[in-house]
Formats: sequence, C-alpha cells, structure tokens
Amino acid sequence: MDWWDLLLEEMSAEAAAYQADGWETLALHPGDVTARDGSVEEFGLDVLVPDNEFAALTAALSDGIDGYEVLRSTPGTYVAALLVIETSDRGRVVFVPVYYSRNDEAATRLLRAAFEADELTLILRTLTDDRIELTLDRPELLAPDEE
Repeated sequence: MDWWDLLLEEMSAEAAAYQADGWETLALHPGDVTARDGSVEEFGLDVLVPDNEFAALTAALSDGIDGYEVLRSTPGTYVAALLVIETSDRGRVVFVPVYYSRNDEAATRLLRAAFEADELTLILRTLTDDRIELTLDRPELLAPDEE
C-alpha cells in the first residue's frame, strides 16, 4: 500500500510545518482503522492507537478540540485521509491518518448514516479498549471524491 506510506510522509511534513510555527505535535501511527456501521459492534470510525501513543493522546485532548481539518486523497479503491486536530489549548495538534475501502459495505453504511446525522464519531482506542471519542461535525470531509 504505497498510498499509506505517502500518507505517513504527508503527516510527517505537516507535523514539521506545525512544529516550525511553534506547535507541539503528536503524530499517531494506527495499527488498524475499521468502519463500524453498528451492525455488529459500535458506530463510528474506529482507529486502533498504539499503547505508547495513547497517554500522549489523552493529555493532548484533555481540554477538548478547537477545530480540525481533513487532507484527503482517493488512491484506487481507497479513501485515505489525514485528520489534523487542533486542541483547545491552541498549542497542540494531533495528526490521525485514517483510511477505508470504497468497496467496504460497512464504510458505505457508516458514511450514509453520518451524512444523515451530520456527524461522525471518531473512536481512538487501544487494544485494551481505553478510548477517546470525538464527534466530527463535517463527515463529508471524509467522503470519496465524486466520480
């Protein structure tokens, strides 16, 4: 998955740019990303965060978020996105790379429901199910390009 490597390179470049502007950065390296459409488990975009990054994530998001943007590309049948989440203390930014297949029916159902609700839950969790959930109020930013 060359596109994943490119997404991680983009994350590094974005983090470096923020650091140059004086921001404290946290770049996550997910073990897996799963669209949860509620049919078997919960509802949201589930991102498995390494244990060694979760404590820093918890600290970074402890006061909430101020805003976010999404840098998205659509390589082949995938949608790859980099979520850039600015924290409420205005000195920290968290980078979360995510992806899903456009052929994944759960992802299609999740996005359809997110559009109807005008929000998408981002679940950031560890294997032991320590978690942080964020509500993204612009789910269209994670949708594939129109073809």
